[in-house]
Amino acid sequence: MADIVLQGLVKSYGSSTVVNGVDLTVSDGEFLVLLGPSGCGKTTILRMIAGLEKVTDGEIWIGGDLVNDEPPDRRNIGMVFQNYALYPHMTVAGNLGFGLEARRRGSRRAARKEERRLIKETAELLEIDHVLSRRPKELSGGQRQRVALGRAIIRQPAIFLMDEPLSNLDASLRERMRVELAKLHEKLRITTVYVTHDQSEALTLADRIVVLHEGRTHQVGTASEWT
Repeated sequence: MADIVLQGLVKSYGSSTVVNGVDLTVSDGEFLVLLGPSGCGKTTILRMIAGLEKVTDGEIWIGGDLVNDEPPDRRNIGMVFQNYALYPHMTVAGNLGFGLEARRRGSRRAARKEERRLIKETAELLEIDHVLSRRPKELSGGQRQRVALGRAIIRQPAIFLMDEPLSNLDASLRERMRVELAKLHEKLRITTVYVTHDQSEALTLADRIVVLHEGRTHQVGTASEWT
């Protein structure tokens, strides 16, 4: 696991600045939620941590290493997107193991036996071991979300980055998944940065909540301080 430190983080597009001097530390094992309306800069911050957006100014440190110029695959992160981003032609097992296959082709070649073990353990953790042979179109929304989570978990990253991962679910399922995400974090204790516009979601999940407004941190506090 690892901590995350943002120092004077800025992101501009031409004359428009969408993240303006954000200073923030996410402790090792913490579940931190970035909360705010559309356009406040929360997803841009997440994408800069992931390496999907270049930093205009400031620094990003992960686990004590400056990563501004490191590509996403060198940052040891697992990312979960709003739209799940599953491969429709692959089974659940194939989707879970895809990152492992990519790693196996590189210098960290993984044995097939080890890959099967990791897929089985991850599927059991998320209670989707009974659908490993199905394809995404055969799954419910909640099952697809679990597969997306599993694909991030199986790589055993130091950090989870989650960009409104529950927003495509209906209200009742979204509420159940919040509880399950909180339980999952208690088991894994992986440093997590979670983006949402939903205050209830933030209060359910967060160790700390960062409220963003016009690219700046407006308020920072624990969930208990909000209630």
